[in-house]
Amino acid sequence: MIRRETMDATRAAMIGGIAFTVILVGAVLWDEFAPPPIADDAQEIADFCLGDHSNIGVHYHPILEIVINEQQISIPANTGINQDGCSMRGVHTHDSTGKIHVEMDKKYNVPIESFFIVWGETFNENQILDYVVDEEHEIIVTLDGERVYTYEDTVVDDQEVLRIEYREK
Repeated sequence: MIRRETMDATRAAMIGGIAFTVILVGAVLWDEFAPPPIADDAQEIADFCLGDHSNIGVHYHPILEIVINEQQISIPANTGINQDGCSMRGVHTHDSTGKIHVEMDKKYNVPIESFFIVWGETFNENQILDYVVDEEHEIIVTLDGERVYTYEDTVVDDQEVLRIEYREK
């Protein structure tokens, strides 16, 4: 005869295993199908003046690639450095590789629009730099190779590659 304690322990182990499986499957599904993060205020982030490195809470590096009619566009070095009375904006570049430095006092959901504001250039679903969508051209945006439709509101994080391509349809 099976002891009651053994049956209770077996039942508890089965329930625990089922609960763990449900939580694991839920986490995987959430990661796959969760909506993109909501962008924080682009202008507020663009206006953030780091000054020096004494108030850094976060520091990371997304990558920006811009391709216009199959030609890679260079991102200007030192964008956001010594600009409008600020020694260093929270979103800036040091070189022309497309590596964007995000150095802020705390973690924000930084939309790529913040960098374009600092740069003084335009990016939205209808325009990239001076190139405007028309009957023959489109803008395709990918984040780490996956198509996104958030355009200027696309939130970028460390080592993510945001590719903006203006091309013929």
